[in-house]
Amino acid sequence: MAEHVDIEIPLHTRHASTVRAVAAAVCADLGFSVDAIDDLRLGVNEAVALLSDVDAGPDARLKISFEAGEGVVTVRCSRRGVDEELHTDDLDVIARRILDAVVDDYGITGGVFTVVKRVATEA
Repeated sequence: MAEHVDIEIPLHTRHASTVRAVAAAVCADLGFSVDAIDDLRLGVNEAVALLSDVDAGPDARLKISFEAGEGVVTVRCSRRGVDEELHTDDLDVIARRILDAVVDDYGITGGVFTVVKRVATEA
C-alpha cells in the first residue's frame, strides 16, 4: 500500500532544503540506498529550483506530494499563486542532464512537475 506525504511551503528556493529532507526521509523509510536517496534529492531539487524561478508574490506556494511504496517514490510538485504555467520546454539542457542521470522518469504535465525514482529489489 502506498503512503502519501504532502507538504506546502512558500514558493522560494530557500525552502528547497525542506523538500530535500522530506525526500530523504521518505526514501530512507523504504530502505533506499544512500546513493538512491541522494539521486532523488537532486531530482527534487531540480524541480523546486525550476518552479521557484519566477517572480512570485508573498502568497505564492509550492505544493509537493510524495507517494511511496514498493520500491518507488513519485514526487509531484506544483505551484499556486503564479499565473505563469510551467512547461517541459522550460527545462534547460543542464537540468535535463541532471534529471536523466539521477531519476528514472520525470516530466511536466498541466503545470505539475513529476519526478520518479525506483529502486531495484534484490532477488
